Amino acid sequence: MTNLTALTVLLTVLIATTQTYTTSSSTPSGSWTTTPEAVVEGEWCLLPRTVVWHYKRGNRVFSSVDRAKAVCEQREGCGAVGMDRTPYRAVPGGPVIYSSTIYLLSVSDSERSPRRHFRYDTYMMGACEN
Repeated sequence: MTNLTALTVLLTVLIATTQTYTTSSSTPSGSWTTTPEAVVEGEWCLLPRTVVWHYKRGNRVFSSVDRAKAVCEQREGCGAVGMDRTPYRAVPGGPVIYSSTIYLLSVSDSERSPRRHFRYDTYMMGACEN
């Protein structure tokens, strides 16, 4: 098997595993579909290279910042989205699930004093204050 063939097979497997299996009441069998993009409705303020609170292991993580923002907008008590550039792994030392760790922050966590840190970005719900 040539390197190009092996790369093609690997990419095909990766694309197939990023799809979501869904079932429908109109069809007895399931079908493979791509996951629709998240719809972010509100305004968000990016605080680059800033952390207000870290990820707590066991909390939900997201595949993209937009998905986390969409969930945060619908969830009462959510005040911000945090992104740690460290890859997310279900268990320490395990395989990489997402290229970064994206998580929700409660209103109380989001009100903590922000600190500059190269590894993090924070997205605060609402418009930026000057």
